[in-house]
Amino acid sequence: MKRSLGLIIVLVGLGLLASCATRDKGMQEGLTAGEIFQRAQDAVDRGDYAHGIEYYAYCQKQYPDDVAHDVWASYEIAFIYHKMGQNAKAIELFDELLARYEKEGSALPPAPQVLAQKLKARLEDASKKKS
Repeated sequence: MKRSLGLIIVLVGLGLLASCATRDKGMQEGLTAGEIFQRAQDAVDRGDYAHGIEYYAYCQKQYPDDVAHDVWASYEIAFIYHKMGQNAKAIELFDELLARYEKEGSALPPAPQVLAQKLKARLEDASKKKS
């Protein structure tokens, strides 16, 4: 009897671990784009850049037709790469975002474009000074 109970407890524990492993951390369905952005910002604020990127990418996946959040998420992901010291990757992502502005222009919110242009220019200047 004791052996059966112990086996049941182990199996239940393994089942719980498996269910947690397959679920995205804190990314349950039903969150609004704003709630996902808040979780992304909270992750970034505590230095958890990888989860910040995951949250922004998750928002883009969950709300592909939400142009404003999509563009802001693209900007934030590039900015996080800059914060992680991966400036080449940040510049690459800023280039992709700015190319989108060239195609879609006034249909997109202007602020991410302005911020991306300024930060990209600063990163490129810093890179030239190092060379």
